[in-house]
Amino acid sequence: MEHHISDWDEISNLFAEMFQNLGEVERSTNVLSFSSTKPHVTTAIMLTNDGQLVASMPLHNIDSRFERVIFDDSLESIRLIGPTFDYTFTIPTELLQLRL
Repeated sequence: MEHHISDWDEISNLFAEMFQNLGEVERSTNVLSFSSTKPHVTTAIMLTNDGQLVASMPLHNIDSRFERVIFDDSLESIRLIGPTFDYTFTIPTELLQLRL
C-alpha cells in the first residue's frame, strides 16, 4: 500500500490501524506518533505531514525526510522513502504478540 505524503488522511488511518493496541498512538492534522509502553521493548516513530521522520529503537535513532510511505500488507512495517533516503520501521516481534 503505497502513498504519497499528500495522501495524509489515508496515511493517518493506516498508521493508526497498524499501531492499534500496541502502545500510545497520537494523531493530529500535522503529526502521527507511536510510542511503546513499559514493560515492552522501547521503540517510537513520529511522522509529520511535511515529511519529517523521527524514529528510535534499541541501538539506533533516525531523523530524516520522506515523500512516500509504503505499508506492508500485514501492517507490520512501514517504509519511508525520500530523495536520498529509504528506511523501514518494523514493529518488534514482542509488540506484534499484543495483537493476538
